Amino acid sequence: MIYYFILFFSTIALCYLVYLFVDWEEIPLNVDPQNIPNVNWPFINIQDENGDNLNLLCIRGPLEDTKDIKFFKHCLDKGIQFIGCSSYTSFPQPCLNSHGTCHKTMKFEGKPYYDSDYVIGWLHPFRNPRNYIPTKLPTLLLSESDFADTMNLTPEYDSIVYDFSVYCPSDEECNKGWHHHNKNWPLCKSLVETLVNHFDQKGIVIGHETCPLDIHDTSRVVRTDFLQYWDFIQKMKQSRYVLIPSFEDASPRTITEALTLDKPVLMNRSILGGWKYIHDQTGMFVDEDDQMEVIPKFLEQIDSMTPREYFFKHYGREKSGRKLKHFLQSIKSDLRDCTLAVFPVS
Repeated sequence: MIYYFILFFSTIALCYLVYLFVDWEEIPLNVDPQNIPNVNWPFINIQDENGDNLNLLCIRGPLEDTKDIKFFKHCLDKGIQFIGCSSYTSFPQPCLNSHGTCHKTMKFEGKPYYDSDYVIGWLHPFRNPRNYIPTKLPTLLLSESDFADTMNLTPEYDSIVYDFSVYCPSDEECNKGWHHHNKNWPLCKSLVETLVNHFDQKGIVIGHETCPLDIHDTSRVVRTDFLQYWDFIQKMKQSRYVLIPSFEDASPRTITEALTLDKPVLMNRSILGGWKYIHDQTGMFVDEDDQMEVIPKFLEQIDSMTPREYFFKHYGREKSGRKLKHFLQSIKSDLRDCTLAVFPVS
């Protein structure tokens, strides 16, 4: 009798745990290759100029949740084709960041994500793409950040409060962590100290409120915790230029958000992705060793730079949308007819 009592309540407890922890958002088992559903991370839709989903999907990060694994397998079984996009550290390769799990492996069922069994092409932000996609898979230098103009950001030239703004989220400890590596707090800290102490600049550090800064005049640096998106954009609008100290970051959208707001950027020379946006009209590269040489030149030239004009001349929904469409047409013969192929806001 006791045995059945224990069995009954164990079953009830198990059912309750399943109810709590299983995502009951049903996987669409009726997925049609010509009727693609809306998806979320680590997938993303590719849409036409009218916002309708094109007949393929994109995978942009590793599969970790059971529901995502099932969805990916189901789509492949149904004949839905995928392209890959590097939107997460060094994906599709293991990352260099020892915090988290992405440095351990970057394979799906024993094969790399760029395997032709999974994808028909790959979008990337890398200087040397074959170091990351070492096959004959078709590749294209294109990132989600190329489509930053879908946010319809507009400059506000008469609201300047700061010389610079920088987004660098913090970790539990000041000298290590996921963000410490990817967003590169050491270079961020060094740049802020140099700009304030040696060039009398005033700025705002967003996301890193407590870790120490060696600043002679602390009134020249405002520090905030995490900001909501539009509050963050407002701080960027109030700045003359934006710092991008990131290291293992796959083309951070902050760069192109700054450019569309007509803000020059001072960018880490060793950034993984996003380097392609640097031009005489958009900003300069800098590193730990050449700050005192680069910064005076940068400050002297920023007023003559035209980053917004440059961005729309080379990137954005129209330029990058046509570029992506042509690439997809070259690798997918049955791509649904479209004028543009666009990443939606994500």
